[in-house]
Amino acid sequence: MTEATLDAEQTAEEHLWGALHAANAPDRLKRARQGLHALVAESEPDTRVLLLRQAYLAHLELGELQEALTTTQTMGEVGSLRDIVLADRARVEWAMGDAQSAIEAQRLAVRAAPASRRSFHLWSLATLQHFADDTQAALTTLEKAEQWAERDGPLVRAHAAYVRLDAELPIEDLAGVLDELERSPAREGYGAYLLGMLKYHIRDRRAAAVHLRAFLTRNASVDAAKRLTLAEELARARRALADIESD
Repeated sequence: MTEATLDAEQTAEEHLWGALHAANAPDRLKRARQGLHALVAESEPDTRVLLLRQAYLAHLELGELQEALTTTQTMGEVGSLRDIVLADRARVEWAMGDAQSAIEAQRLAVRAAPASRRSFHLWSLATLQHFADDTQAALTTLEKAEQWAERDGPLVRAHAAYVRLDAELPIEDLAGVLDELERSPAREGYGAYLLGMLKYHIRDRRAAAVHLRAFLTRNASVDAAKRLTLAEELARARRALADIESD
């Protein structure tokens, strides 16, 4: 029995598993398309969206941004997992340079999100607003994110402090914000970026360098989708570190 025959006999869910564990983008795209072909009914919207999402991620890995955007539009037509689909659309629109469309898609993701994901989507919206130089909108959105936050509270508060420092606005109890994040499990990952940028802004350059190097090292070999998501943060971290090292 040939590999093609084996592939043809697999279910959509088996192809989805194969796409999730694919070794490379072309294989991921192939398994996603096979899974979509194997779907026999419109009664499997979640599986359809998850297979389309694997195709979307493969297009991102291959640098095919227009194809990725088109795939998010197809995902949206299914109607399942709407907040995730809208956030994926926001990601690729931002990467394509359409900041306003990205912000609007992320705003819609907030509205569509279940309570368990609302803080995350608000935080993502605030990040886009910040990088689009809309400081007040970012701060307002972060206030809303904090109301929904559970474990992410220290990150959200630190991000609000970063936005304020970046805009040269006054901030209350920065020491408390830093201490809370440094004691939080979130101090690694994205927390390292926030700690690094906060320390950089208050000119604690040695500590800033430690956190920024940790953030850059952690994200040195991430997948294409995460690299697009963190593109602005990675660029800012590199600029700040270069400035520190030039002294």
